[in-house]
Amino acid sequence: NTLNYMSDELNKMEEYQRNFIANVSHDFRSPLTSIKGYLEAILDGTIPPEMYEKYLSRVISETERLHKLTESMLTLNSLDAKGFLSRTNFDINRVIKDTAASFEGTCDNKNIVFGTCDSRHIRFDLTFSDNIQMVYADMGKIQQVLYNLIDNAIKFSHDDSVIYIQASSKYEKIFISVKDTGIGIPRDSIKKIWDRFYKTDLSRGKDKRGTGLGLSIVKEIIQAHGENIDVISTEGVGTEFIFSLPGSTSL
Repeated sequence: NTLNYMSDELNKMEEYQRNFIANVSHDFRSPLTSIKGYLEAILDGTIPPEMYEKYLSRVISETERLHKLTESMLTLNSLDAKGFLSRTNFDINRVIKDTAASFEGTCDNKNIVFGTCDSRHIRFDLTFSDNIQMVYADMGKIQQVLYNLIDNAIKFSHDDSVIYIQASSKYEKIFISVKDTGIGIPRDSIKKIWDRFYKTDLSRGKDKRGTGLGLSIVKEIIQAHGENIDVISTEGVGTEFIFSLPGSTSL
């Protein structure tokens, strides 16, 4: 029984490695093909000089896409190694505010304006149960968790909508919620969204430049802290991610 179990596990690992390589190859091939095509068209004169700026901008965009994928893979590599956390006490409310503010005026021409509305009318609604809420965690990694969750919410939000971010204390823990009223996640995809490189059919259509690594990074960071993250989603209604962190008073 032990040998059969070990054999099954090895087969699963081999299958995972094959899928991983296939997904990496696919995600790298697409931007590289675009970059090669644009540059060849410039060199052979297919693209006239007056159009250079437009297509070189696309080349830069594709290189940024490659950079994002590479950074995500490096992050996953560090998550696979033990002892990568550098924990300190910090105010999670301040980190949430700073991370949300970093999206102002960015994200694919969606004008995210901190606390107000702009032409795209997507805004943040931040709610904290206390003025200061201290946690004991790796601040850089938690910033990345928040960034990935907010970025995800923005991608799948409609015009004239609000992204709700809350932080509350309970049982010596801090619970953080990121909620949108966007397109939601299909029920049969809920359990798969944490898998590396997985994208739902909806996200493939809406987020063509995504790597499919964001949520797997989020879950592995939270699990490395010994905490949990859950998702509640209804297709066509919206999605909410909730994760916990240890409060500094629990040490």
